[in-house]
Amino acid sequence: MSNDNKNLKLIKEDLNKRNKEIDCIYKVDEILKKFDNPIEEIFKLLLKIIPQAWRFPEICKIRINYNSLIVSDENLVETDLKQIAPISTEDQAVGEIQLYYIKTVKSEKGIFSIEEQKLLNTIAEKIGNFILYKKLRKSITKIDKEKKLNFEEQNTSEKLLNWLKSLKLSNDEISQFTRIKINFRKNETICKQGAIASYIMILEEGLTKNFLEGNHDKGVNFKIVKPFDFIGLSSMFGDKRYHFSGSTLVASKIFLIDAEVFLNTIKNNYEFAKIVMNWYCSTINDHLQRLSCIANKQALGRIAEILIYLTNDVFENSTIDQSISRKDIAELAGMSTESAVRILSELKNDKIIKITKSGIEITNPKLLNSISLAG
Repeated sequence: MSNDNKNLKLIKEDLNKRNKEIDCIYKVDEILKKFDNPIEEIFKLLLKIIPQAWRFPEICKIRINYNSLIVSDENLVETDLKQIAPISTEDQAVGEIQLYYIKTVKSEKGIFSIEEQKLLNTIAEKIGNFILYKKLRKSITKIDKEKKLNFEEQNTSEKLLNWLKSLKLSNDEISQFTRIKINFRKNETICKQGAIASYIMILEEGLTKNFLEGNHDKGVNFKIVKPFDFIGLSSMFGDKRYHFSGSTLVASKIFLIDAEVFLNTIKNNYEFAKIVMNWYCSTINDHLQRLSCIANKQALGRIAEILIYLTNDVFENSTIDQSISRKDIAELAGMSTESAVRILSELKNDKIIKITKSGIEITNPKLLNSISLAG
């Protein structure tokens, strides 16, 4: 073979090696873009890619160590024919890539080339950057979540303060009303029918329901309470007991106002007393309207009325959140859960509502309103 042919062959071999290296780097980069995937899954993908860039890929096996995590080819055998590259993040070693030829290799030019070691170092560096970026993403997500929660909490507190001011309460009265705040979990009881009413409550955040307890786990929901609203005003006078029970539909934050503090505020603040009386009368009117619905409408009309109430008065949009169960809807309508489910299914089949993971979406409010009016 002439020197020219030899040189040409060497150039082709070198180009093939560089192409394999470039292809390997490209594939490694594609794998390391999957930041949401578990690290172990990423390492397993790398085990299949890395050997393809080496001179003898069929006997090339990989092990990747990261802290206590070890991901390795099943048939890896530790031999003296190995290359190692450290994995570091923020100048600290956190692991390494170990590459082994599991069988003896005869080669005039040496077992491993300088370029192969450089490639392994480059891959190790990329893995280190991936791990660091994954950590940073987790930290940033946590910080963003905390900021969002703080912002929402501040925003809610500001809205509550403005609402209390709209009730003509002084700063001192507001301070007394917001002294005690309790966090309730989902489905937790906030007041019990027949219990002594020591507090009036203000719902700051969440969603609750007021209901009359009945026999055999049967009751009647008469109100879904949303922020900002009072709970327990009917217990201020008379026997001073709660005449209904209340529980949370979602995790909720509630202020407890001592009953005597609330009564003194009504006595000493005429404007507040007038607003509370208007609110109380409006609430009674709503209860009477719902009672009339239960007494005078057929089952279909009752369900339609309740769906309109939930969308218009509670959620103020076309979707009823999944926090409202079928049982809640049934009790608001004064019927069995089975009957409510059957009617909801009929409304779904008629394309008046759509049931999704988010809840119940009203798709034909005009027809639903007509059904409610017809009774």
